[in-house]
Amino acid sequence: METGGESHHISALREEIERALRRAFDPADVLPRLARLARLAPAASDDGVFAHRQLAELLVERHPWRAAIYARRALAHRKDDDRAWAVLAFCQTLLGNFRCAATAYKQAIASAPGNPWYAHNLGHLLDVALGAPERALPWLRSAYGAKVDNSEIVASYVHALARAGKTCEAREILERALDRFDSRELEALLRWLDQGAPSGEAREGRDARSASKRTPISPTSKPREATDKKLPKDRKLAQVLVRGLSHLPLDARQRKRALVLARDALAEAEDAQQLTAVAEAVARTAKRRGDDVAGLAAAVAYAIVYVDHLPLSHAEVAAPFRVAVARLRGRFAELRAKLDIIPGDARYASTRTGGF
Repeated sequence: METGGESHHISALREEIERALRRAFDPADVLPRLARLARLAPAASDDGVFAHRQLAELLVERHPWRAAIYARRALAHRKDDDRAWAVLAFCQTLLGNFRCAATAYKQAIASAPGNPWYAHNLGHLLDVALGAPERALPWLRSAYGAKVDNSEIVASYVHALARAGKTCEAREILERALDRFDSRELEALLRWLDQGAPSGEAREGRDARSASKRTPISPTSKPREATDKKLPKDRKLAQVLVRGLSHLPLDARQRKRALVLARDALAEAEDAQQLTAVAEAVARTAKRRGDDVAGLAAAVAYAIVYVDHLPLSHAEVAAPFRVAVARLRGRFAELRAKLDIIPGDARYASTRTGGF
């Protein structure tokens, strides 16, 4: 039971934290105070729920597993806390537990049906991660109705429409949006539609997912394409990269460009006379096939997103590889510096003419 002095101390600590959260702040400064509030306040109290939810929100990108624990602690006492459900959904997305993430987003929507971002996130998850654009459309349509001028929501809605075979409707919405505001992301989507990618991409995505369910890739098996001279020499990296790419909305050409990029990254790292500190890290990863193979594979996948101006976030690319967003960003920065990758890079852009 709290005493009057303890209650006052808890209230003062929460007010101090809320002031810090309203300002530009360093999470490293706020996290210890939040942890202290979580220890002092009863778990079922408003202050206890607040502390656990805020810890989850601040930790989600760097430590999604720990963040999920804090979100669940908040939800244990506030079943209708939409923000806690939403952050739990984001945690599960980053951890690759896409069905659990979809369930959590539905709970967030049930608690706050007027929030268009929850509908957007659920719809985009269904489309991109679970390969179910038809199921995504009602949620994305709802979000679009509420936020018609938001380019991110427009992009997600257009993407799902195209993958569901509704390319005419997708193009109409996209062209109306481009008349209202400039967006590199929307322009990339228009090029994607012009290339006729949607129907083929959706079919390839379903085939890849079905194949992975029928014949899981074992760590010692050789990918079917492993004899291709353009594959990276490190077999483990090739396996992880191919598996992760199958869960991203990339067409066959973009997947091939990703394999070329991975090969180039390893080839650069093999030149011992020219190794920089960044390249040495890449080489060590390739040689030992250590814990960061997934990080390098995710960075390669994001490099294709970056080169082709695709409407995918760091989090969406990181999720299939089960790596933290911060790790993806770091590995991509290393890769971009080593290979001098630029947007539209002629070496890796899928719109490049000619052979591979």
